[in-house]
Amino acid sequence: MKTLECSSRGDKRFSAFYARVKVYGKVDSIENHYQLAKRFGNGPAPKTWRDGKGKKPTHFELNGKKFPLEKGLDFYNWLWAGYLNNNPELVVYLNKFDAYNDMFAKPGNVNQADAIKTYMDSLPF
Repeated sequence: MKTLECSSRGDKRFSAFYARVKVYGKVDSIENHYQLAKRFGNGPAPKTWRDGKGKKPTHFELNGKKFPLEKGLDFYNWLWAGYLNNNPELVVYLNKFDAYNDMFAKPGNVNQADAIKTYMDSLPF
């Protein structure tokens, strides 16, 4: 079984800190888009990814619209789908692997390896 490490300690092209995607006109890392969309009650919005990392939000906010917590995984997968759709050569490369791993993944949190697997499982080949 051939496994790809999808993190900053593996192939950085598949790390949320390095993968960049455009959302509502702003190009940023997947990590920043995801963490900065988190909201915590009526508190202030995160200013950096560190403000949200590892914390469970009450909801997400995108382009001024609020989304329930349950949509967080969909949003994260959507960010990865956008990145991979815009980089088809990476999809060809990913197809060489049987599995994807994120050494920093924590149970119950989103992670790039799972998002990549979800994307690859959706392809017809």
